[in-house]
Amino acid sequence: MTQLTTFWSVFYHSHQGWLRGWLSKKTGCRHLADDLTHDTFLKLLTLAEPEAIRNPRAYLMVTANHVMIDQFRKRKLEEDALAALAQLAEGAEAQSAEQRVAISQLVATALHILNEELDEKVQRAFIMARVEGHSYRDIAVTLGVSESSVKQYLAKAMVHFHTRIFSLESDEPES
Repeated sequence: MTQLTTFWSVFYHSHQGWLRGWLSKKTGCRHLADDLTHDTFLKLLTLAEPEAIRNPRAYLMVTANHVMIDQFRKRKLEEDALAALAQLAEGAEAQSAEQRVAISQLVATALHILNEELDEKVQRAFIMARVEGHSYRDIAVTLGVSESSVKQYLAKAMVHFHTRIFSLESDEPES
């Protein structure tokens, strides 16, 4: 075992229980706390000099807060995109032929992005979650990855869709 591996092992075992408890109190959800604890330690693995951490609990709290904010932003983006799609679908009968064509083009663009621009695991996770209605746990088992990875795949898909669709809209000439 390398010195760095030993450091991370001791660091994790010394602090993960405390961090999980702190996050459980903060979020009110043990499962969310487990995910956030995992993601926080994953983020710390990228540190160039982890031994320089002077106050581990304070550092963990700040890092965990950043992870929570990132997850909130990703979740909010995903919810907003799904709400917009649901709103489009609900009003389909009352829409003009021009609006229905625009929606059809949007769906065609989304399918193209899904099939041509996303990695296979990201694509499969998105279809399983948003089309087939599978839980993150089921998707993780099927794809052979962690639930955290599934969440990252879905966030990546939503960010990619959002970026691509809005870039297409900004490329259109104004009427």
